[in-house]
Amino acid sequence: MRPIALLLGLATTLAGAQQPAAADPPQDSLPPPPLTSSPTSPDEPEWATPPAFTPPAASETEQQEVPTPTARPAQEPAREPRPPAPVAEPAREPGRPPASAPLRALEPPPKRSSVRYSRLSAESGGPTLVLSEALGGMVLGAMLGDSYDTPGGRSDNAYMGAMVGALTLGTASTLYQYFIPVKRNESVLAAGAATLGFTAGVSAANGWDLDSRQRALLALGTSQVGVASVLLLTAGGEDVSDGDTGLVGMTSFYALITTGLVEYIGSRQSGDSFRYTPLLIAPAAGMLMGGLLAIPLEIEPSSIRDVTLFPMGMGLTALLVGSRLDVSNVTVAKTVLGTVAGTFAITVLLSALAPDEPTQRERRADGSFQPVPVPVVMPAGRGNDAVAAGPGLFMRF
Repeated sequence: MRPIALLLGLATTLAGAQQPAAADPPQDSLPPPPLTSSPTSPDEPEWATPPAFTPPAASETEQQEVPTPTARPAQEPAREPRPPAPVAEPAREPGRPPASAPLRALEPPPKRSSVRYSRLSAESGGPTLVLSEALGGMVLGAMLGDSYDTPGGRSDNAYMGAMVGALTLGTASTLYQYFIPVKRNESVLAAGAATLGFTAGVSAANGWDLDSRQRALLALGTSQVGVASVLLLTAGGEDVSDGDTGLVGMTSFYALITTGLVEYIGSRQSGDSFRYTPLLIAPAAGMLMGGLLAIPLEIEPSSIRDVTLFPMGMGLTALLVGSRLDVSNVTVAKTVLGTVAGTFAITVLLSALAPDEPTQRERRADGSFQPVPVPVVMPAGRGNDAVAAGPGLFMRF
């Protein structure tokens, strides 16, 4: 057995000597020397980068067996990205965001488009409308209930009618202003229309010699027609402008003054008694005229103030001067009417011709330096026993 083992070891040695030595790796594939970073401080240790792992070189037989890679084109054509396939969204409950939408748990819920004035009113004019309708319903209900009382009996029906009328009209106006916004100027016009409609209905009933029940029904109808007309014409939009509100009030006031003066002059000249029916109907007609004029016109509140105050001031001055003189009342009334009409025409003309750009007074009102010459009177002399007067300069900053 020992000779056979020696022969096998000798054959193995000869076979290993006949195989070629492994090819030396190229110079380029040698791993780079390890990099060491210099310490920033003497106490800091040096950290050496470990050498990169180099795979063992393959033999010639293994290199021959490796297939040569084929050449790839220089540039591959760009591929268009495919759109993602639509994914069916699962059914979701109403009010929940979709599953693909990001979660917005911290965002507050969207607010309502219309902001309420309070919990009991949609806008600021609601309380005024409710108050005017409740008071009107009380008065009209008392008038209607009183018409059912027997002469000489107790007025229980008047009390019951006042309570029922206030409750009915107050509840209706409360529900209306809760759901439909009533603005401030709109409520003022509605209250004015209710009052003028009431006076117009009562005066018309007295002129037509109607009984108490018919008078109450006519007053109730005219007052509520006035309120409904204002609410219907102004609902669903912005508030009535201050200029339009002033125009309606001005025409109603001028209708009252003009009708009163004309009726007074006619009754004095003819010797008849003064008629109150046209005087109480005129404000309602003036309000209707002002509403029609407000459609094509847009007047500034300052112009309404000037057109109202100046004519009324001049008319009161003419009345005061005429009452102090020894003239007839008809002449005074004619003078007041002419003065009011003339001043009104002049004021309207000046307001229409007024320039739109700011005036010198308005430019100076911005706080700039304003020198104004003024007369000066001051004590003078030894002991201030004399008075000196002369020109002075008043300076405003």
